[in-house]
Amino acid sequence: IGYRDIVQGVPVTVVGELTREGLTRADIQMVIPERTLARRQSKGEALTIDEADALARLRRVVGMARRVFGEPGLADEWLRAPNPALGNEVPIRMARTDLGGREVEAVLGRIEHGVFG
Repeated sequence: IGYRDIVQGVPVTVVGELTREGLTRADIQMVIPERTLARRQSKGEALTIDEADALARLRRVVGMARRVFGEPGLADEWLRAPNPALGNEVPIRMARTDLGGREVEAVLGRIEHGVFG
């Protein structure tokens, strides 16, 4: 999902693609309530800019974690467990917001470059 996609309207069908890329239904529901998602799916509506932006952020964080850890299972485990480097917050939950997503990406960047402290 790129910037132009987001402003032009992302179809709700992208949600299915994202679940195949590592996002769980629960991850998606953190940024789009289930009822809202069901309504958009039944009516074939596009996601709002905020919804699409949030999903793009979650996708980016999951993708980065999978690249850094090299194995989807390890990345998914890291994303869904409290993390001391993030004040014992759960990384995927932090990624609901732009600032939280940036903090998670910063920690992943440090791990990627071998800086753990």
